Amino acid sequence: MKKQLRLLTFGALCGGSLLAAAVNAQTEIEGFEYASDDELLAMWLPSGNAMISVSDAVSPQSSGMTCMKVEFNFPSIQWATETVRGSDLGAVLSIASEQYLSFRLKGDPAFAAADFRNLYLYAYDEDGNFGRWGKAAPTTDDWQIVNFKASGIEKPWDSTALPDLSRIIRFAFFQYGSEAAIEPYTATIYVDDLMVRDTPLIDVIPPAPPRELIDDFEGYADTTALQAFYAYQTSPAATVATASLETPAPQGSKALKLAIDFAPGQYPWGSVRSPVVAPFSFPTNAVVSVRFKGDPALAGVADNDTTFWLSFYDKTGAGINFITGGAPVVTGEWTTLQARLEDFGDTSTVDVGNLVQWRILVQGWMGIPEQAGTSAAFYIDDIRIAVPTAEPPILSMNREAAGLKLIMDRLVPGKAYELRSSADLAQWGAVTVIHATSASATWDVPAGQNQAFYLLVEKAP
Repeated sequence: MKKQLRLLTFGALCGGSLLAAAVNAQTEIEGFEYASDDELLAMWLPSGNAMISVSDAVSPQSSGMTCMKVEFNFPSIQWATETVRGSDLGAVLSIASEQYLSFRLKGDPAFAAADFRNLYLYAYDEDGNFGRWGKAAPTTDDWQIVNFKASGIEKPWDSTALPDLSRIIRFAFFQYGSEAAIEPYTATIYVDDLMVRDTPLIDVIPPAPPRELIDDFEGYADTTALQAFYAYQTSPAATVATASLETPAPQGSKALKLAIDFAPGQYPWGSVRSPVVAPFSFPTNAVVSVRFKGDPALAGVADNDTTFWLSFYDKTGAGINFITGGAPVVTGEWTTLQARLEDFGDTSTVDVGNLVQWRILVQGWMGIPEQAGTSAAFYIDDIRIAVPTAEPPILSMNREAAGLKLIMDRLVPGKAYELRSSADLAQWGAVTVIHATSASATWDVPAGQNQAFYLLVEKAP
């Protein structure tokens, strides 16, 4: 049985003709809708320490009834890797570089014990060339969405060349269980709804309330409590980060001291990452602020890649990053850094309405392979996401050759406003809805209207 690619488009009938909207077009590669394990095994081949089966434990957001369950038994070897390889597609698949490879994925807390747990999606062309996209397997057992931009494909060490994305004929999943020879363990993932899309796959989940205070470090009784909350992440492994509480602080009485022993070589960095917390949103008009003090000891080795990072992550692990230049990193005075959502880069594949983690990171330098290691200490305090109080819109009238034009200023992009009019200030009627895409908008006053009062009211979300 061959896989049949299915093209899904959204359109509308108008005057007897079909208008196909390709904006949200998607090609389903595999929906994993199989009646039995045998049918699944006829299409997907697991490696020796992997077992696949059909499961009805699908995501609530999926339109299907079944998914693929994969149970891995990782042995105690270096670079433990298991695979599930798909059969040839029913037709050659063409993927544009700006499209996305998307699928649903459910992880396993057992992966938390792994020192390397990346899951890779491999794509093969007709000439046998292949490439991959990857991310760490989730350490939670809830359903998540994975979106890989096609242009981000990477060439594995054992591939002769990257595949021709316009001639893809097969896919496979590679799951790493560890880098070192750790204790054997078993982990299970579920995979569903593998597709190619013009836009990232995003389930519509209502945004969580904002979290104004991310951390002011006042709530920790001591350094032990601080270290119990945050986890260290460093690169390379020889880099050592140490978090502690520091007094005095620019706000309150406690701040985070992040001491980093940067390893020799290139691109060393150290960080602390929060655990998963209750979801919170990053409103489009919000401003993130953080108090930061650098270390002049790093000035002698600083270069263009000496940076401070503040990152936020959604439940899939997808993140957004605010990255500064080197000036605050090598300055020994407290400074306040501020950033808006647009300063965090590409947010298209991140659910900024439901963020669950943050990370504080300092990268030492790009350097050269022979770069010597260096130690420095950095101080962080009072991380907040504040939503500025919006000033009320201002209305004015402008006479142009074509007639009168109502000008609306101080709008908040992304919000909707209802324009109302009245002839006597007693009875008001809705005229139109303004969907603000910038701080200003205009509306043409109907010809022949000699007198009216206008009121602009923000609509409820």
